[in-house]
Amino acid sequence: MKPSMTELRAFATVAETGHFTRAAEQLGLSQSALSAAIVKLEKLMGTRLFDRHTRTCRPTDAGVALLPATLRLLADWDQLLASGRDFAANARGRVDVAAPNAQCALLLPPVIKAFRAAHPNVRLVLHDVPEHEVHALVRKGTADLGIATQTDARADLLLTPLATDQFIVAMSPEHRLASRRALEWSQLAREPVIGYLPGNPVRHLLDEKLAERGIKLDYVHEVALPWTAIGLAREGLGVAVVTMALRPLAAWHGLAVLPVSRPQLARTLGLLRAPGNTLSPAAAAFRECLLGRPQPATAGIR
Repeated sequence: MKPSMTELRAFATVAETGHFTRAAEQLGLSQSALSAAIVKLEKLMGTRLFDRHTRTCRPTDAGVALLPATLRLLADWDQLLASGRDFAANARGRVDVAAPNAQCALLLPPVIKAFRAAHPNVRLVLHDVPEHEVHALVRKGTADLGIATQTDARADLLLTPLATDQFIVAMSPEHRLASRRALEWSQLAREPVIGYLPGNPVRHLLDEKLAERGIKLDYVHEVALPWTAIGLAREGLGVAVVTMALRPLAAWHGLAVLPVSRPQLARTLGLLRAPGNTLSPAAAAFRECLLGRPQPATAGIR
């Protein structure tokens, strides 16, 4: 059996005060509890630590010899506790976040800016990857958190809904449909469409929902990156079916952006983390910052 910090602290305090009563008061213990701690420590050490007198006590030769090491051990323990509390209170350390390209470029930067202002001691590492890689990085523990499209498929990761991202269409302002207030999916089925590659979670969700209504889009360009889709639409090579997250990029290119209804479709972005893994204080702080961010306006799309 090893001595506890309670017993070591009792020994150090009695040695410092030279008095059981004052030591008990300082430690917030009863005199009987303090005496029991000293007796237990002496049994564990196999030697007496104090010579007890009527009103005072003083360390034995063994007590004098053991006191410096005890004080160092208690100081190290107190420093360890203080560092742990400081780590939790000030969210020190590193946070790894995995997210698709569009979220890394458009959704996360303002969140990261706000987070760094509040937690300057945290190093935030952003993994800018295709969406299908996000799950693998979170699953392996490479990323503490990930952002991905919520699907109906069963997953081994925990997902917290983060945002609803409505499907929209971006096109050249010279396109014959650009002057309309909104479009229907049945109308888009007759247009050359620029969309994501087959297997992309956003593309899969859209095709699945449209197929339930007997609608199939005519993809003339299938691309991996949203920037490519917007660039092709800018040159009039088709209409880009993207999500609301890409609206700032489309507007920067001068494209017309229209909502699509009948039906109105959206994907849900979720915040992923691995089950059974407790988030570090830094990662938990970033999660709260991300979940509490201001939501973008969706009205007035043009």
